[in-house]
Amino acid sequence: MEQLKKSPLVLSLVAAVSSPAVMAVEPASMDVGNLNLTPIVTLSTGYTDNLFDDHENEKGTWVTKVRPSFSLKGESEKLTVGVRGSIDQGIYHSSSNDNYTDKSLATFANVQFDSRKKLTLLAEYLKQHDARSDSGSGSSLTTDQATKPSRYTLKNLGATFSYGTSGSTGQIVLETRYQDKDYDNFLALNRSKNRVTIGANATFFYRVSPKTRFLVEGRYTDIDYDLSSSTLDSDSKQLFLGVEWEATAKTTGTAKVGYANKDFDSSSRDDFSGSNWEVGLNWELRSYSVFQLTSTHATEESGGSADYIDTTGISLAWLHEWNDRVATNMRYDFTNQDYVGSDNDREDDVNRVSFGIDYDLRRWLTIGVDVSHKDFDSNLSNTDYKSNDIFLTVQGSL
Repeated sequence: MEQLKKSPLVLSLVAAVSSPAVMAVEPASMDVGNLNLTPIVTLSTGYTDNLFDDHENEKGTWVTKVRPSFSLKGESEKLTVGVRGSIDQGIYHSSSNDNYTDKSLATFANVQFDSRKKLTLLAEYLKQHDARSDSGSGSSLTTDQATKPSRYTLKNLGATFSYGTSGSTGQIVLETRYQDKDYDNFLALNRSKNRVTIGANATFFYRVSPKTRFLVEGRYTDIDYDLSSSTLDSDSKQLFLGVEWEATAKTTGTAKVGYANKDFDSSSRDDFSGSNWEVGLNWELRSYSVFQLTSTHATEESGGSADYIDTTGISLAWLHEWNDRVATNMRYDFTNQDYVGSDNDREDDVNRVSFGIDYDLRRWLTIGVDVSHKDFDSNLSNTDYKSNDIFLTVQGSL
């Protein structure tokens, strides 16, 4: 295995319960004309003891997941263009109604105008699903009409322009994004969640020392629901002040603290004004052993009767390579979700612990075992649950 590298700060703190640990395959590519093709296949099989996150009637099932993916790209001195895609097939052996096939296809381009100016473009098309559940985030459907997972289509467009580099005295990064989310089934229940999200970010970095940069970041997001009768249309503004540092060669981090304002078009909804933060820290004990700490506080769309979800999360992970072939990943996640404006004053706490071990059989072939435990605690009656998963994963490439 390669030595562990400083990972990007992960700001999404709630991982999917059955997701395997990060595998360590080092894929090779093959030439297709003037392009490079890199295929990867991931196969997982395992057992979950509470498929529907039920309070009492826990249903266990064996699960098989297959994910072929590819990246096809071409490069020149100043331009990189490519296509990447994947198909995710999930098979629940004791609950075939919950089988799913997710698909994704994206095109991207990176333009390096000169040493200081860079443009990145992305267009993405995804077919995804919401797993059925009796509790949890509130985004899933549990009525008799929802006898299968809800399916939806995502269309994403994004552009990022940066002027300056991470080593410059100053750097400006501008981002725009567009997302269209449309549900494909159970429309009587799901149509109210169809929406378009448009956003823009602007960040200015200023270097105050060789290892420290201050930053100022502004964000604007407009959310427009398809139904004209929806009262959830809103726009939000956020302003962050932060610092990005490398205290030593072994300790790096980013901390952003800011103020956010979410305004609903409808006066029947409660607006939000308050603090937000995003914090991430990497502590490299050795080149082969890294601790990662992340924490966030933000508002999320409720997907239901609540105005919004006030969400706070924290995550701690330890990644360690024991030798050239064996690596482990231990992780703890905690999330608090307060459903503001809901009739039942709902508040959920989610604790999750996971452990994974990977073994590199070859450069192109890795096997791994992952176990996880999730504890969901809510102030709503008869919604608490616990679940346990164990998965064996094989990942291969060229």
